[in-house]
Amino acid sequence: MRRLARWAFALRLARREWLSGELSLLTLALAVAVAAMTSVAFFSDRIERALTQQASQLLAADLVLNGDMPASEAFRAEARRRGLRLAETATFPSMAFARGQAVLASYKAVSAGYPLRGEVQVRDGQGQVHAGRWAPAPGTAWMDDRLARRLGLRVGETVEVGGRTLRLAGILQREPDGAMDLYNFVPRLVFNQADLAATGLVQTGSRVRWRLLVAGSPDAVAGYRAWLAPRLPRAARLEDVEEARPEVRTALERARRFLGLTAMLTVALSAAAVAMAVRRYLARHWQPVAVLRCLGLTGREVWQVFATVLLTVAGVAGVLGTVAGYGVQLALTRMAAAWVGDGLPSASWLPWLMGPASAILLLAGLALPPLTALRRVPPVAVLRNEFVPTRQGVLVPLLALATLLGLSAWQVGDVTLAGWLLGALFGFLAGVAALAAGVLGVLRRLPLRPGPGGRFALAGLARRPWLAIIQTVALSVGLMALLTLTVVRSDLIATWQKSLPADAPNTFVINIQPDQREGVRQHFRAAGLPEPDLSPMIRARLVAINGKTVRPAAYTDDRARRLAEREFNLSWRATLPAGNRVSRGAWWSAGSRVPQFSVEKGLADTLGIRLGDTLGFDIAGTLYRAQVTSLREVAWDSFRVNFFVIAPAGWLEGEAASWITSFRLPPRASGFGDGLVAAFPNLTVIDVTAILQEVRAVVDRLSRAIETMFALALAAGILVLWAALAATRDERLSDLALMRALGATRAQLRRTLLAELAGVGALAGLLAGLGALAIGAVAGQQLFNLPLSANLWLLPLGAGTGIVVVIAAGWPMLRRLLRASPLDVLRNV
Repeated sequence: MRRLARWAFALRLARREWLSGELSLLTLALAVAVAAMTSVAFFSDRIERALTQQASQLLAADLVLNGDMPASEAFRAEARRRGLRLAETATFPSMAFARGQAVLASYKAVSAGYPLRGEVQVRDGQGQVHAGRWAPAPGTAWMDDRLARRLGLRVGETVEVGGRTLRLAGILQREPDGAMDLYNFVPRLVFNQADLAATGLVQTGSRVRWRLLVAGSPDAVAGYRAWLAPRLPRAARLEDVEEARPEVRTALERARRFLGLTAMLTVALSAAAVAMAVRRYLARHWQPVAVLRCLGLTGREVWQVFATVLLTVAGVAGVLGTVAGYGVQLALTRMAAAWVGDGLPSASWLPWLMGPASAILLLAGLALPPLTALRRVPPVAVLRNEFVPTRQGVLVPLLALATLLGLSAWQVGDVTLAGWLLGALFGFLAGVAALAAGVLGVLRRLPLRPGPGGRFALAGLARRPWLAIIQTVALSVGLMALLTLTVVRSDLIATWQKSLPADAPNTFVINIQPDQREGVRQHFRAAGLPEPDLSPMIRARLVAINGKTVRPAAYTDDRARRLAEREFNLSWRATLPAGNRVSRGAWWSAGSRVPQFSVEKGLADTLGIRLGDTLGFDIAGTLYRAQVTSLREVAWDSFRVNFFVIAPAGWLEGEAASWITSFRLPPRASGFGDGLVAAFPNLTVIDVTAILQEVRAVVDRLSRAIETMFALALAAGILVLWAALAATRDERLSDLALMRALGATRAQLRRTLLAELAGVGALAGLLAGLGALAIGAVAGQQLFNLPLSANLWLLPLGAGTGIVVVIAAGWPMLRRLLRASPLDVLRNV
């Protein structure tokens, strides 16, 4: 009964506190925090789903089973049972005949329903381009411009495909999954799979790549993948858009990290607002707790009462904040329709649970630990009119840190990344607190004679230095987030987009023989093109790591197993390739011939290779063994020639090697590749323009989505700044009332408030500029593998922004305090 009575009393107290306005600021701060987090969660969830769908268009499906044999009927039946849509393609090279000419073409037989994602674009005989989801009708075919030009065909004429004559129904402008095949350099011809048998081209031993395309709901696709993975035939693999193209995987990974940085800063802003609101609430309820102790409640019972009150607030604020967050992202979705398109997929159920849960976690981590001090409030404290802090032990900061780490990992999706960012944030907080304390100490000792407003402002800051430090720290966090989300965001996105510049290579040439290198260079010079950088390439198989034989079956990860089965392209060079960065170890010195390897970091992580390991490669029957002396991060989206494993020049040069290069071929020189192959028939020229265009489109869409996300976090940061300023309302009210009682005019008080706001804003803004400068430089290099850059304009911009933002956020609220009667204020505060 006593426990039920205590709960009833806690609920009555919560209702009374709410009606009296005591819980308004805490509820508002918590609701703003939840709204900020859930709006980011809702919107990022919808954006990520939309981007995944758009990226899936590059595969023409959500999932692809790629193999050298058609998928079994059991695989198709299981997919249909799960409600998935299916289509199939078969790709192989062969000769196309027309007008007495024979041209090598890449044939692609597609089934009904192709493509499952994205659209094909076909130009008819009148020059009209039609887009949609359909396959060529039986008896017809599409071919691209290259093949049509070489054969001299027009729409309506016929082409011989093996033993079948097909009518050209249109010129293929775009196929969704055409860009996913790196060797889609041979002119393409697409026809209906119903005509495949009649062509007679597919026989036993034919080199055909069969792809089973699958599309459906994410849960159904994930379930089918989990079912299919352990049943894959040998030489078959599952592909999604990230696994199929490393360039697209890099773009999506960078987008996730950008969104994770946004979510992390939102969590930090939310925590700052709640911590300030909790401090204000406890400061105003020190004496009521003493009264309850005088009435017979034990310290534990008092703690339980107020814990119940705050948990009730967390539940209410969590629901209200979640609904508000959903409304904010709805409004933002309409605003961003021009950027990300209409018809974003609906959000999942997880953000709806995340809102109330995050409210409870925030309050449990930041409010309940300080409440432990209430258990030690003596009844005699009823005679004291001030907040007396007590020691809370090491549990309080550890619990708060764990809460922030959990929420950050929840939003970022990576515990390690969240921990790294959180550590940097706490380092920033400690540095800001130390610098703010030092600046305040200097200001108190400077022999300055400012006007009355400035003198009173400095006196107010000096009288409560810890309050000024806490306020400066909170405002610095908010301003640092705002600067990061505006200026640094622009710099990072601009640098990201520059990593895929307009002059990125769009053509590869492979199979260059050693004695052809000078001839190839001469061919470039004759065409007025820059000489390319030729890289050697040797086929090798990884056979041992630290003396142990590499067995593909020992790897549980599908990608690791495929990498262990395949042959690698090894290269050698003296200098670090452009677009590569050594993340561990050191690159070898110029002229070094010491046997050693440099391994791409992603490959090393997948296969469990560490710095200092000894690798053994089989090259044409000869075993080459050496240590790994460096790990490299490679910009796969640069479209330069890149290698997983590189050795020093001079060690492997005795082995037979071919050479490879990539270069930018301008439109005016579109016939250069044909002339190069005519001069050197053994060369293979690969046009990756389609891949480049698709990846650039993905990067552009991701950039616009990220800008939208940052705009939302920017608005949340301004709201949290207001909550931080509101937390000092009582102290300011007391100061203003006392000054009014001593004869200060409203004009003097106005100057005092503006001077204090400007001073705190300038200090907080300057420190925030330093933090944003460091975060931008470190995050760009460590998180996104972008070149190191620093924007020194952040320092004056931070100070100016701090003054403007703090005055704009605080003055409308503080201006109302000037109208309050001094007698009423002194009675109530």
